[in-house]
Amino acid sequence: MATSAPIKSQKSELYWASAAAVATRAVAMVGFSGLGGARDQIDTSNLDNATDRTFVSGLGSPSPVTVAFNVHSDELSHTALLALKDSGAEVSWGIYSSHSATAPTVTTSVMQPVTTRASAIFQGYVSDINVDIGANDIWKGTITIQRTGAVTWKLATS
Repeated sequence: MATSAPIKSQKSELYWASAAAVATRAVAMVGFSGLGGARDQIDTSNLDNATDRTFVSGLGSPSPVTVAFNVHSDELSHTALLALKDSGAEVSWGIYSSHSATAPTVTTSVMQPVTTRASAIFQGYVSDINVDIGANDIWKGTITIQRTGAVTWKLATS
């Protein structure tokens, strides 16, 4: 029987489709959150209900993905992310595990899974980039990506 193992966060990477066949890696990322999103509830209650309302599942509400990063001077990917925010363009994103160093590819502007890496691929636009500057610290940033649609998960690494 095969034994599964947790996916380590070290060396996880964020890429986006910066052109129809080009993947760009975001440098100095320190954490990702928000790949979920609750489904809406559609109320199906009627006058026959005497105790509780009844519901059916509705559409999912994609939550924003928050990406923490350390700001680096002269880092081209950080400059490109700022430009992406300004443009409001919706692009394909991929978060990839450290199972291998194989870089992902892009096909027709969509990030592709990598056979040897776990991944989460989604569409979205950069809705905000915030930079925090504190005493005796480094510049730290947060990228907010508003997802549009579902996350395509690939957890198998072979």
